[in-house]
Formats: sequence, structure tokens, C-alpha cells
Amino acid sequence: MKVFTSTIRLKTTKKKEEIKITDQVEAVLLESGVTEGFCLVFTGHTTASVHLNNADRDLELDFHDFLDKLIPNKTTYRHNKGEYGKNADAHFKSLMVGNGLTLPVTRGRLALGQWQALYFSEFDGPRSRLISVKVMGRTK
Repeated sequence: MKVFTSTIRLKTTKKKEEIKITDQVEAVLLESGVTEGFCLVFTGHTTASVHLNNADRDLELDFHDFLDKLIPNKTTYRHNKGEYGKNADAHFKSLMVGNGLTLPVTRGRLALGQWQALYFSEFDGPRSRLISVKVMGRTK
């Protein structure tokens, strides 16, 4: 079994945004040479997330509108009163959406659904961000 590790670097440009990372992850998979196995995609940031969604620009905007209604940034949050900044909502959004995905690799490709794409969600930008990608499995 082969294990291959790489990093994707992003510079986000907005406070909140969705960045489709499917192509970058597939490039890492291709570089790995793994044809059957798993691909782990993870971000260690506590105000950002990785997830799967339908590749649709309107849905990206709706997603952030939904999260903003579900998790408003209240001044009453203790974190917002401390030395860490006023970004408690970004931490909660990251907790809700998640920081990692494990995806099947079949015939050298990510086994995604017809409409699925991988996304990096920024909740407290703009920032420089890292995404870890680890591919494990069988090569030809």
C-alpha cells in the first residue's frame, strides 16, 4: 500500500467564501499514482471547513446565508469579548460543517456523485490557508 501526502495552499480574499478545490485534490491524487484506495482531505483551521456540495454558485451563496441565520455572530459570546477577536461565529460554523473528508478512490479518480464538488469554506478571511491531502491505496 502506498501513502502519499501533499498540501494545497489557498489565499482567501473575502470574509466568507466558498472555493471549489476538486481540481486541486484530483491533481494530488494523480500525482500520487494511487488507483484504488482513499483520499483524506483535511484543514486544521478552526474558522474554516472542507465539505462536499453541489457545484452551483447560487447554492454557495445560499449556504453562507443559511449559516449566518443559523449562527449569527453575537456580541454576547464570551469569545467575542476576549483577546481572540470577534469571530466566535466562524468557529461554530467550522464545527458544524467539519474539517475533513474521506473519499473513495476508484480507477485513479475520486468517486464523487454526479453533481458533487469539494469545497473549502472560509468563515473568517481573508487569510492564508492550508489543506492537507493524504492518499492511501494501491498503485498499478
